[in-house]
Amino acid sequence: MAKIKGNILTQGLTGTIGNLVFRKHGDKTTVYVLSPRKTPLTDKQKEANGHFAEAVALASRALKDDTERKKFEKLARKNKKASAYSAAVSYYLKQGD
Repeated sequence: MAKIKGNILTQGLTGTIGNLVFRKHGDKTTVYVLSPRKTPLTDKQKEANGHFAEAVALASRALKDDTERKKFEKLARKNKKASAYSAAVSYYLKQGD
């Protein structure tokens, strides 16, 4: 893992470029080398990935609506979540249980 400080080219960069993965947490950006999976995903893991993708899509859509965003901002404060987005994803993941 490498930490990147004050680099104008990587400022705010997140995601994957080639085999490098850029992550941002707070004001810090870190870069990792993407390692290949050693074993294929199980059916249960694929199902969980699909469930998470649905929760992310629903949360993203909900936060575009002002009323829904305010609801999730309040929920985030109540549950001590980092953001309304994380509160929304958590909410939608719990709905599927």
